[in-house]
Amino acid sequence: MKKTLSPKLGALLFIFLTFMACSSEDGANGLDGMDGIDGIDGTDGTDGTDGLTSLISTTVEEPGTNCANGGFRLDIGLDSNENGQLDAGEVSSSQYLCNLDPADGLTSLIGTVIEQPGANCANGGYRLDVGLDSNGNGELDESEVTSSEYLCNADAADFNYQSYASLISQTGTDDPVSSVLDNSLGLNIVWARESQGRYLGTLDRSIDIGKTVIFFSTPSSHTGVRGELVSDNQIRLELQNGINVFADNFENLSFELREYE
Repeated sequence: MKKTLSPKLGALLFIFLTFMACSSEDGANGLDGMDGIDGIDGTDGTDGTDGLTSLISTTVEEPGTNCANGGFRLDIGLDSNENGQLDAGEVSSSQYLCNLDPADGLTSLIGTVIEQPGANCANGGYRLDVGLDSNGNGELDESEVTSSEYLCNADAADFNYQSYASLISQTGTDDPVSSVLDNSLGLNIVWARESQGRYLGTLDRSIDIGKTVIFFSTPSSHTGVRGELVSDNQIRLELQNGINVFADNFENLSFELREYE
């Protein structure tokens, strides 16, 4: 015989079950699942292009359109073909330092000074000072400087190189003599006077011209210096003291040769 609950008993049973369901506590959380396997690392990016070396060239400017009474042209650029020389196609900017009318009695001068690492050049470089010889002593004094330009070295961390650095002096018709400051290249340079204001340095071993750069300053006694790598073991320096005037007798010309790896 089929039995059924009375309405009252069914209602009580429903309330009891509902109370039990609402008042029971949650069970403990299960353990976390295992981490998934790391994805494959992405491909390394392409190495950046090596930086280029800044170069400067000082050339005598003959009287003409750019300088009515002659003067000097300063060419600045990057050594894009890495031959250690500032070629015509590499010049990014030029400045002219012009002589005044001779009747005015003033001569234009230029000075090149090594710039130590600091606010102007984080990794050092060179400062180019230009001005007029107002006191007529043939030297560019600090008070005569009318403008300065900085040619800064690239971040040293970007390049590895070895160097030869020295101070060069010359008197009369004697050959120049050097006082070596640094020589991680382990070479020797012997200087010879070719003619007035022109000097040839011969290395005792060959260097890689494509990876070599020379730096030099202008002594206070002169108005300009030009340097070039003649071959893989010879360097020429030319010192000027006026337009097309090559002159001897100088002290402590800062010279550095760097061979990059």
